[in-house]
Amino acid sequence: MELRHLRYFMTVAKEQSFTKAAEKLYTAQPSLSQQIKDLEQEVGVSLFDRTTRKVKLTDEGEAFLQYAELTLDNAKKAIAAARQVAQQKNNQIHIGFLNVAELKVMPNILAQLKQHIPDLKIHFHSLTCTEQIQKLRNAELDISFTRYELAHEDYINIHILTEQIYLVAADHLHPSNRVLKLQELNNHNIIMCEQMASPIFYDKLNHLLSFEQRQQDQMLWVTNVLQHINLINMGMGFSFAPEYLLKFLNHNVKIIKTDVQLPQLGLYATYHRASNNVALKMIADALKQSAQLKPITELLDA
Repeated sequence: MELRHLRYFMTVAKEQSFTKAAEKLYTAQPSLSQQIKDLEQEVGVSLFDRTTRKVKLTDEGEAFLQYAELTLDNAKKAIAAARQVAQQKNNQIHIGFLNVAELKVMPNILAQLKQHIPDLKIHFHSLTCTEQIQKLRNAELDISFTRYELAHEDYINIHILTEQIYLVAADHLHPSNRVLKLQELNNHNIIMCEQMASPIFYDKLNHLLSFEQRQQDQMLWVTNVLQHINLINMGMGFSFAPEYLLKFLNHNVKIIKTDVQLPQLGLYATYHRASNNVALKMIADALKQSAQLKPITELLDA
């Protein structure tokens, strides 16, 4: 039995379909079916009930699933532990970040690391929140700076700052200073980050505006910050911007008051509790001290 057999088994169990599971695994359905049959033959029991319209786990399959999940989880932890040791021996650190962290946090971190550990190899990774969390769990990152507070006992989160989200638009789109009702945006183009690019940002605003229910020809979707800034500055529509982004907008773009209080975004540093990386400990200590001593406004205006 190999780990891939367990991954195949768990994917079929989740999707309840060999066809969908094969698509997820980027493999052919006949090959996947054969792998599952081989696994069942080795285990000695039927793991799936194939007589119904959906593929369902048998009672034996349900029991097997619990231990398959534990096995794969332990395999990931083993890989992560080995990678962490290798990185520590090589005197290096891998840091994942968002644009806001690049502007507000990285300069201080880089200066301190270079001062105290001059021969340290620092690898910066500009990634989305989702990509960072996945790589952090796989020990491909030592620390991440995301909008997520990772709720897991193996990880420590440090709250760095909180930002207000603002509605913004070029002057010609809303020339008066009156308060705009969010429902009025139904008649205008909206520039918005795609969900995969910024899931927390998207989810907070989607809760208020239900983007997927709007006319899609009114939605201008962006996948990165530069696209977002450019379209706002071009006056292509109304948009929402976290506080750090405001300084990159043209003078003809303004903040528009709304009838509903817009949500806020947090920024969190997250790292593995068991890590012995000296550089990581230095970063964590500095961040904890900074979070305790500096008010949020000072962090944002720095």
